[in-house]
Amino acid sequence: MTRQHNQQFHCPNCQTFHSAETLFGRWIRRNSQLSSGLGFCVIDQDFWIHRFKTYRNRELQLLMLVEIKTNGAPLTEAQRDTLYVVNQFMRNRKATPTKELRHQPLGYVPVHSTINGRRISVRGYGMHVLTFSGLGPDDSDWIAWDQRQIDVEMLTRILCFDLDPDTLGELDLRKHHRTAETQVLPLFGETDR
Repeated sequence: MTRQHNQQFHCPNCQTFHSAETLFGRWIRRNSQLSSGLGFCVIDQDFWIHRFKTYRNRELQLLMLVEIKTNGAPLTEAQRDTLYVVNQFMRNRKATPTKELRHQPLGYVPVHSTINGRRISVRGYGMHVLTFSGLGPDDSDWIAWDQRQIDVEMLTRILCFDLDPDTLGELDLRKHHRTAETQVLPLFGETDR
């Protein structure tokens, strides 16, 4: 058995907490062949943020995955390791001589879109951790994005891809020069170990 499920939701009607575990999640947790002791780390996905934007007559698609932690809970070591691997798969940024973070030459990873019916390019912004001191923006004394304190307005601008999810500065959607050097960003605002 993996560790006990601790994600709960708060019912606004009865004012009590209930387990947020699905039947499938409970089945995995009780399946001895999928035990964490055998090297398994199973993480549910919280929120994929996929934004369609137009910038200087170019159609852009921007994508990131956000792990939500409530009541100020930190990531477990197993979560941190798995999410760091996912973070590296999802990113397509590189360093250039004029700026630390740039996207790959030509800007994006080409994929096929079922909605567009053609190949499109997606900028991958990786994995991020959003932590609330409470259960969400409305009942929290503080909000942290990758361990950096933010407010509700900044959170909205990050999720809209108006602010860069990595730097929290204005998002730069221009195309940039080629470079051979690839930069892997530290996980969720931490320094490399």
